[in-house]
Amino acid sequence: MAINPIGGINPAVAPTAIGQSSQPALKVGLEYVGKIVSFDPAGTAEVQIGEQVFGMKLGSNFAVGDVLHFRFLGSDPNPTFLLLSAGANQSAFENVILSGTSLLITQLQDEAQLQGQLSRVESLLPPLMQSPLNSQLTAAQLQNAIIMSGLFYESHLANFAKGKWPLNSLMKEPQNRPNFNASQVVNKQLDALENQTIRWSGNIWPGQPMDWQLTYKEEQSPRTVSEEGVTQTIVSVIELDLPNLGKVQARLTLRDKALSVQLKAEKSQTENLFKQELSDLKNTFNANGQELKAMEVIAHG
Repeated sequence: MAINPIGGINPAVAPTAIGQSSQPALKVGLEYVGKIVSFDPAGTAEVQIGEQVFGMKLGSNFAVGDVLHFRFLGSDPNPTFLLLSAGANQSAFENVILSGTSLLITQLQDEAQLQGQLSRVESLLPPLMQSPLNSQLTAAQLQNAIIMSGLFYESHLANFAKGKWPLNSLMKEPQNRPNFNASQVVNKQLDALENQTIRWSGNIWPGQPMDWQLTYKEEQSPRTVSEEGVTQTIVSVIELDLPNLGKVQARLTLRDKALSVQLKAEKSQTENLFKQELSDLKNTFNANGQELKAMEVIAHG
């Protein structure tokens, strides 16, 4: 079904409510019609939306009586609206039809916001491992935590239909667990698509929480770097608060198969320990076949 355009999209307007106490709650993502009822001496327009009146900074080309169309963006810290169109474009605006999928996504995003969920993967399972001593097993379990988080379920479903993804793995993802909350996962999927970033939080081993952030970037580069002329970069940031070492952070940047590592510690003693062990850490990476571009300990700041 064709979707008619709305016309010019103007910047968001952050108004302040005027003289209203108990106001009906506006719903994020929904569209509202407002009418300019007056201008104060400072030029601020008083716009009535439903039974509420908001003060808005509008352009000089608006006048009392103008009908405006808005999309409500949220109320934190102040009510904020996106100005969609004025009365002149009302016919085009009224012919806009949102698909069922668009309406469902809007609903799920609203539910996620009401629940106060962060755009990250929260581990609701037991710790990933009982011991961190086996590095290869640790890497596999970390990889599995992201792959089986539910963020890639639709891709796995498509691969299953092609015979490229096992059914038993598909059934282990959150979408196939009891009491699945679609609003949380859809919100995180959209955030990951927009920002190309995934956060994982949970216990890496018993009693040890970890925060892990993965970011994917593509940058234009000379064709000598890669055939497509695009440099692919993956940044992995792991943060731990360890019993003896305190808060530590490892930032790993993989760019065209070359790895750069930055280590940071809150305690000066831990920072000194990292510097002492830097040579052994480099040898460990090299021994495992990883091309190491740089490794450094940076001061906590």
